[in-house]
Amino acid sequence: MRLEKVRIKGFRNFDDTEVIFQKKTLIIGANDVGKSNLLYALRILFDKTISEHDLELTESDYNAYSGTDTIEITAYLCEVTEDCLLSTFGSAVKDGKVVIRYTNQKNGTYKILTGYDVSTLSELQTRQYIKRLNMQYVDTNRNLFSFLSREKSKILQIAKEKLSEEATASDSQKINEIQNDLDKINESISSLQYISTSLAQVNRELGELSVHNEDQTVRFVAGESKADKMLDNLVLAYSTGDTPLSIGGDGRNNQIFLATWIAKQHLQNNIDHVTFYAIEEPEAHLHPHQQRKLSAYIQNSFDEQILITTHSPHIASKFEPASIVRLYSENKYSFASCGGCSELLKSVFDNFGYRLNALSAETFFSDGVFLVEGTSEVLFYTALARELKLDLDRHNISILSVEGVGFKPYVAICNALNISWVLRTDNDIFSKTSVTPVKKYYAGISRGIGIVKDIGDNKTGLIEYWNQHSKENEWPKDAEIPEEAKKLNEYIRTNIKDLGIFLSAVDLENDLASSELKDTLMNHYGKRDHDDLVNAMQKKKAENMMEFLTKNHKELSCLEESKIVEPLTSLIRITTERTRPDNGERTN
Repeated sequence: MRLEKVRIKGFRNFDDTEVIFQKKTLIIGANDVGKSNLLYALRILFDKTISEHDLELTESDYNAYSGTDTIEITAYLCEVTEDCLLSTFGSAVKDGKVVIRYTNQKNGTYKILTGYDVSTLSELQTRQYIKRLNMQYVDTNRNLFSFLSREKSKILQIAKEKLSEEATASDSQKINEIQNDLDKINESISSLQYISTSLAQVNRELGELSVHNEDQTVRFVAGESKADKMLDNLVLAYSTGDTPLSIGGDGRNNQIFLATWIAKQHLQNNIDHVTFYAIEEPEAHLHPHQQRKLSAYIQNSFDEQILITTHSPHIASKFEPASIVRLYSENKYSFASCGGCSELLKSVFDNFGYRLNALSAETFFSDGVFLVEGTSEVLFYTALARELKLDLDRHNISILSVEGVGFKPYVAICNALNISWVLRTDNDIFSKTSVTPVKKYYAGISRGIGIVKDIGDNKTGLIEYWNQHSKENEWPKDAEIPEEAKKLNEYIRTNIKDLGIFLSAVDLENDLASSELKDTLMNHYGKRDHDDLVNAMQKKKAENMMEFLTKNHKELSCLEESKIVEPLTSLIRITTERTRPDNGERTN
């Protein structure tokens, strides 16, 4: 059995959203976008711990923005071949498919319906199927010790029941040996003089209090005097070498919790029921290496379907792209990019290739991404935003270097994941050596149009304009730049900004050397000529930029009205209008 998809209408963040799942699915997205609500919708259908009272829901569970008075959660199951499910669902199964729907109305009562498609749904009296089909859920508030207190006896009992007769007999013999050893230990304890002396007076006083106490004595024992009770009250500890250590670190406790929880699932697995799993934010308290290891461990630990939510780019970087669901918010409703798990994501990630790492995976969790060419641009724009009090973290915006001019895979990823983006790229004049005689051209506008052709353009008409005028972006290598090339360059640079593509006049160093920051740069580098200043800035770009910003970051405020800051303010406006339309006027 596999949960293929779920459609959620009117529930919390969701107006009408469909989410497709894979066998191993990672659910990502910003805070409050609906990751936990998505899992709760599934819990309503499949979690045994959700009570009948909880199934009634409350006023706050209805989507507030749509004004709906109806909630509908529909799960689509496929590959239903297990005998226990076939007998449970009966005629509601066809071609391995089952549909289960929960509906509720304000001031009404909930209903559970099943059928092999939405046209054949009929009402059930209860969630009777959860005896054979259920979801095991681990929330973010994991407490190792309370879990062990609840589950320890169950885990041990399940393990006992799975023993062979030979193993059971062997354990019984060992328990008898433990009892004998325990008796000897307690006798030895009682023989210690300071212990026997300390209790002698207590026993005399007990005898004086009641004749019934004369034949009884109190004594100190090693925890329990009965082996079976002692074994029922074992305390978990981990050891290094032969030395037991107390359990205390949050990260270690999280690992032990998950390992113990997973072990329990394996122990109780049987053919009489089908279980799938959901774990929220497994990365808690773990450093990056352990987060990556945990991601692989959880995926490899289950043959059954498992859904995981995370805020960790380290967890995300270890998942197959086609298994990632990114939730995003638009106009106050939550949606799933590409409808959930999608082969489209696999395609764009295949093109992304080696670039996927924890740093670039941070993009998945952003509302907006500013793509730049290199590290010096990341340093500069991060400092500029800070000095202009443009709070990028508040707007959930990342600045990401593509390490060159290969913007297309990053743009494709952002579009597939419904992440707002802008980019800034140089507009140097390059030589076109592929033609004879060699000609020169503005590289930036040509690069920008290439991106526009990939993403499509129903807004500016730039592709059509470019097709008519592209030859104007070529001139002999030894000639002055023609006026028609300058006009084309200015036209493209002006209009392409509406698509989120910002082109330098030349490059960042030249733009800064021509800006209000010029005097500060010349004083820092000790240069008086524009070209000399640019040459100095372009040597060891990132290192020189860091040194300059460390000493002169306060001077960046002079750029507040400069075109250099336009990509930042544009992206903040776009993400604000998209995720918080009522606050579109705010930019910080």
